[in-house]
Amino acid sequence: MSHTVSELKDWLAPYRAGLCFSVLAGTLATLLLLLQCWWLAWCCGQLFAGVAISLTDSLWFILCWLGRTVLLALKDLQAMHVSQQARQHLQQQLLQQLELAGPRRTLVGNDGELSTLLLEQVDALDPYLSRYWPQLWLVVLTPLLIATATAFFSPFAACLLLLTAPLIPLFMILLGKKAAQESQRQIKALGLLGGRFLEFLRGFAQIKLLAAEDQVLQQLDEASAQYRRRTMKVLQKAFLSGAVLELLSALAIAFVALYLGLGLLGELPWAKQQVPVPYQNALFMLLLAPEFYAPLRQLGSDYHAKAQAVAAWQSLKPLLQLQVQQGGGIMPAAEPQPLHFATKAFFSAPERPARLAPLQLTVQSGQRVALMGRSGSGKSSVLELVLGYEPELSQQIWLGPHRLSELELTSWRQQLLFLPQQSQWQTGSIRQNLLCRDYDEYELLTALENSQCLEFLQQLPQGLEFELGEAGLGLSGGQLQRLAYARALLKPALYWLLDEPFSMLGKTQQRQLQQQLNRLSQGKTLLLATHQLDGLDWLDQVCYFEAGRLSWQGTVQQARQQHWYGALEELEPDHAEA
Repeated sequence: MSHTVSELKDWLAPYRAGLCFSVLAGTLATLLLLLQCWWLAWCCGQLFAGVAISLTDSLWFILCWLGRTVLLALKDLQAMHVSQQARQHLQQQLLQQLELAGPRRTLVGNDGELSTLLLEQVDALDPYLSRYWPQLWLVVLTPLLIATATAFFSPFAACLLLLTAPLIPLFMILLGKKAAQESQRQIKALGLLGGRFLEFLRGFAQIKLLAAEDQVLQQLDEASAQYRRRTMKVLQKAFLSGAVLELLSALAIAFVALYLGLGLLGELPWAKQQVPVPYQNALFMLLLAPEFYAPLRQLGSDYHAKAQAVAAWQSLKPLLQLQVQQGGGIMPAAEPQPLHFATKAFFSAPERPARLAPLQLTVQSGQRVALMGRSGSGKSSVLELVLGYEPELSQQIWLGPHRLSELELTSWRQQLLFLPQQSQWQTGSIRQNLLCRDYDEYELLTALENSQCLEFLQQLPQGLEFELGEAGLGLSGGQLQRLAYARALLKPALYWLLDEPFSMLGKTQQRQLQQQLNRLSQGKTLLLATHQLDGLDWLDQVCYFEAGRLSWQGTVQQARQQHWYGALEELEPDHAEA
């Protein structure tokens, strides 16, 4: 935990100047408090002596009160402003980290858990920034100023204040450890709940088809109830901590009041018939006593904010520390270049088996290559490596004379056309999902015609304005696959990475689209992950992968004569368009 607190302090370093300004405002407010309490004690002394209070004296009190109110408001506003600024910068850093991580973000968690991190856990740092950190300084400065003012009139009363003060932080730490443990469990539970709810939304269509809505809703209800119980445990410990601190501060104030009261009555055992502190000075110290313990009580109330921030930071650390590929400053060539792989084994996570064995492969510029093999053999992993998200392996892939890690990656990915097996769809019209950038109507219609989408779009009542639900709800798998292909064709690119783009279509449509692909991919470097070669005689090379290892290379005609090709054809299902 101490290491996490140190990391929090390091992250907070650029914002300390703004928070110190908040502490300065709080300190000046304490000085005005001393003047205000002294004025009240003086007025009571004057009234006790039968002397009237002038309007000028009242005006000084009003000015002190207004000044202190303004300074306290300024302290809170400044701390909230710094907190908002720091959290915005952190969210931008996390979003940039996610962008650079690409598929590697799954090492941290699913999309539901990542959404919780970006929203809930970043906001959980706010109480630590806006309340706890300034209070950590004021809890020292304010009591010292009050104790100094008290010691001027009664060193014994000042010692009494200073001796009872450590009891509050002691119990605050003891109770705060329990709150920190509960906060950490709460954050994990929230991430799991967010991930479960996202998966429910993504699989809503399948859940309806299986008529399993009641079972899923019951599971979500049970998870929500468990989360509520955990929340109550956290609140229970926070309220218990606050109650104990209030009791300790009340007892400490009572000791000071007892000493001052007995002194005014001349009943102190060591000062019989003596008044060690006059009435006006005693009243001044009695007015300050609650203010002496107020910062300690406030810090105790805010201590759970530190525990919450530590737990939130621990959940954010895996994403912040995730190794990502930053890229270099070399701009990729405007024409296709040879692509050479000389990579070590590709592990998606250290504790998992290798997705891809060490690979030696060269794809010439403008060459069109089929990547074949059973599911899980490593075909998709080769395509992912070309995207340049793996920091270490990107240094072992060359594009012409340059390593992939030396390229300006944004420009490199703009030259890529990547079509994964599962495309992402947003709730909205088909047109909105297709037009990721500005295209004219002719380009759109051409892409839809080349992907054979016009035939089913014309049958939809709203055509391109047809509204898609979550994850493309409303269209069949084959229709969504053709729309994804049309969206890919809208992007001008030199390198095409297609991962079984027509796997959900019937044999006839597959052959037709593959013929179109032959025409459209002329002059492009094409890597096509596929299970079969029907209609793909135009390919230049075939690479066969088995258990993550490149085990064979040759032409399409040679591939058809291999024993493994017949086994792949037997596994290939006879798809029919849904």
